[in-house]
Amino acid sequence: MAVTENDVLEEIRDQLEAIKVPGAREATPDSTWAELDVDSLDLVELVKALEDKFGVTISDDDLKPIESVGAAIDLTMRLADSKEGSPA
Repeated sequence: MAVTENDVLEEIRDQLEAIKVPGAREATPDSTWAELDVDSLDLVELVKALEDKFGVTISDDDLKPIESVGAAIDLTMRLADSKEGSPA
């Protein structure tokens, strides 16, 4: 089953809420980590949750340019799509 933008957004909101980020439920693709007051440790937890939920591996190099919820959604969807297209 293909991963949708909404699937990833909801997982990000759930994880932000779990790590006590104020306004987590209102996060949009345009929200930046700075606006949400997400620090590097929070981001590590979020990445681990996305990897576990969607079966992807997000490298440090992939993560460096990711500064917003939307960019994290795009990266997760791209990695999930490439995984689904790979032979088993």
